[in-house]
Amino acid sequence: MSDDPHDPDPRSPDRVPPRAGLRARAVHRVTPDDVGRRVSVRHLVPDADRGPVPTDVVGRLLAMDDDVLLLVDREHRLQVVDAAGVLASRVVPPHPRLPAEPEGVGTRERPLERQAARVVVLDPLERLLLVAHAPSTTRRVWTAPGGGLEPGESHEQAAVRELREELGIEVELGPWVWWRRVSFAFRGLWLDQAERWFLARAEVDVAAAPLDDLGAVEARWWTLDELSTTPELLAPAALPQHLVTLLADGPPAEPVDVGS
Repeated sequence: MSDDPHDPDPRSPDRVPPRAGLRARAVHRVTPDDVGRRVSVRHLVPDADRGPVPTDVVGRLLAMDDDVLLLVDREHRLQVVDAAGVLASRVVPPHPRLPAEPEGVGTRERPLERQAARVVVLDPLERLLLVAHAPSTTRRVWTAPGGGLEPGESHEQAAVRELREELGIEVELGPWVWWRRVSFAFRGLWLDQAERWFLARAEVDVAAAPLDDLGAVEARWWTLDELSTTPELLAPAALPQHLVTLLADGPPAEPVDVGS
């Protein structure tokens, strides 16, 4: 008990209890030096009804910077955590009974495998909607909206969810038109990603797009001429050529490999 006569008795109803959020931030201690170790992270995630709510993720820390923590769980799934929403984090020992998270993955030699879905969104003027992603703090790449599959999701379900999260729109998904398999680095983590690209048509006010995806920095409509002449990085690199064929011939009988 404090000797300060102005300090209320801890049993008093007038005493203000400590705020859990502030206490949690005080014990945050995972750093880049902990990459490769098993960690537990409590962070805030958005909820449509309740606002930001705390949740916990446990996995092996593969990479981190000022913006993001990247973990892999025991199901070999990538967990992406917004560093701004972290309440607490710590190194934890292996689970005594459950399988360990994979070790040594996320390198150029052994990239983490991931399934993803993207959407070729066209408007009535045949413009293509692309999102700029920042795989590093010095590099920006324009590609179709989309992202990795959640547990139990189909590619179609993931495509619809990603459009809702990134752009705030609901669409009627069209056919699977393209596919590609690509290895790339995101914030220091190497991924081997297999993607399915679906076709959809929509009118979107990109100025109102929530871009609720870590690394997404901008969204805009592109004409075919703009795509063909831009100095910006596109993914895939041959995106303009494949779009020409799609606009001229319509959806292919079988999905086309559009390369890296």
